[in-house]
Amino acid sequence: MFDSPYYHIGILVHDFAEAVEHYSNVLNVKFTEPTDSVLCIENPQTQQTESIKVTAAYSRARSPYLELIQANGNGIFSEKNAGRILYFGIWEPDIEGRIQKLKQQGIGIEALISSECGKTANAIITAPDKMGIRMEYLSTSLRLPTEAWVLTGKYPLSQRM
Repeated sequence: MFDSPYYHIGILVHDFAEAVEHYSNVLNVKFTEPTDSVLCIENPQTQQTESIKVTAAYSRARSPYLELIQANGNGIFSEKNAGRILYFGIWEPDIEGRIQKLKQQGIGIEALISSECGKTANAIITAPDKMGIRMEYLSTSLRLPTEAWVLTGKYPLSQRM
């Protein structure tokens, strides 16, 4: 079977519970239990860093999954970006290499995401491209817990981002 690195569509929402109910009904899918993670979000363009709580859930269907994310904070996950597709998610085996490749291609980076400020990033969100679309590159080190989350509906507690 074809194993694509493209695996989800991230939608930032104003009201998480309402969005889960809406997309459950519209798409006839169930969602995982939400998980709350405190993440460090660094914007290399503005040199701003914030530590915020991110609440998210994935659809429990075939990929590409729908990821719903509660709007929060002042950066990439702020209310100003809510109500639309935030990004297309892609697995990435080499985050540092991808950062260098994006720089070489002249593609801006809007967010570097890590589990704690000062730690190596395990996700990258690009600035919108000429079509207005962002890409999220997520470390393949998070693939197994993410897939377990979708399969079981519960995020493995020992595997927080």
